Amino acid sequence: MAFRAVRLARPALWTLLGLALSLAGAGAGAAPARARATPPPRERVEPTLLIPARPRGAAPDSSRESPAAPLLVPGRPGPGDTLVLDRAQRAQKHFASGQALERAGSPAAAAAAYRSALLADPDLPEANLRLGLLFLSVNQIEEARKCFAEEVRRHPDDVAARHELALAHARLGRDQESIPALETLARERPADPRTWQALGFAYMAARRPKDAERALRRAATLPPPNAIVHRDLGAVLAAQGRLADARREYQRALEVDPHDASVWVNLGNLEQREGKPERALEAYRQAEARDSTEVYAFEGQVAMLRRLGREAEAGAAFRRWLRFRPDDHRARFDAVRLYDALGRPDQALELARDGVRYDARSSEARMILGLALQASGDSVAALRELSIAERLSPKGLERDRVRALIAALRRGGVDSLRAPGGADTLAAPETRR
Repeated sequence: MAFRAVRLARPALWTLLGLALSLAGAGAGAAPARARATPPPRERVEPTLLIPARPRGAAPDSSRESPAAPLLVPGRPGPGDTLVLDRAQRAQKHFASGQALERAGSPAAAAAAYRSALLADPDLPEANLRLGLLFLSVNQIEEARKCFAEEVRRHPDDVAARHELALAHARLGRDQESIPALETLARERPADPRTWQALGFAYMAARRPKDAERALRRAATLPPPNAIVHRDLGAVLAAQGRLADARREYQRALEVDPHDASVWVNLGNLEQREGKPERALEAYRQAEARDSTEVYAFEGQVAMLRRLGREAEAGAAFRRWLRFRPDDHRARFDAVRLYDALGRPDQALELARDGVRYDARSSEARMILGLALQASGDSVAALRELSIAERLSPKGLERDRVRALIAALRRGGVDSLRAPGGADTLAAPETRR
């Protein structure tokens, strides 16, 4: 496609959008809109309306006198006791609702239900733990840590909450809090493999691989057999460059549970490190076959297919990826750029439109569609989409980058929006812990 004025090279335009998406992704990771659970308003107890036994000013009438109220006797709840019972029942009802919503795949609604339960009864066991796990599932680690800390404060003997609190500290890089807490748990419960596994994770997060290996080997000796322990041990060994030992641990993990997709992902990463892209590709495909929502399986396949020069197959992998993660704007951006490099602007445009159909108020989706429209030769529609993206973008650097992209397009047409060459590949997926 040729335009009259050529003022901006295509790689530069893609770079502008890439920077804007990176900034948007950082913001989204901090507080995903879909995951935020706003607590409902506190329930209000209405005053009781007192009805007099007879109309005001009426003469006493024995036939209309109400019987005397029964005396309170031991065992019969008074008004205060009844209110406490009502709150407890209400809390249990909200908690049960939260569990049901979790099972139904509605985490935001479940979080709101757990918050309602805690408003009714702040001491309700497990509610803060469940709420923290929901925050953890969307990578809001600090919010999760606060919930786990509150659970431990109110229920110091809750071992699961103590585990999760220590792991949250480890994920946040707070080794001084995580490791002593887990070492204490390991002394208290030396036969609990979960404690040793968590301690291994904390040691690895603190860059203490030898200590991590010892803790995970201890966990591996304790029943019942656990594929995840062997997987984590393999990851620790691989990080030390002991690839043969790591492979043995991954094979042991698959013997325990051949259906665990994360083990296949780690095995694919290992094959990739050993320079065996075909074998790595097969491992990533095995991971997808066992869990079709495993993002690392798709990311690994795309990386290996592009390394092998099989770009069309990489595009098909992108399509499967976006079918299960339509909100992954970075993947959509890379897929659109890939199809543009293949000379298929129609396919690029189709994928970009899918992103807007999924979320019409996403500035990232609008930016991607704008670039795809420009690649297909429709500059007017491209500027329209980018203007919408500007309005939808939060104020600050992200909006400034969208404006820079619009200005670049308005200064002149673009003769080529091709990606910066066939050597571009996704970064290798990081080793799963």
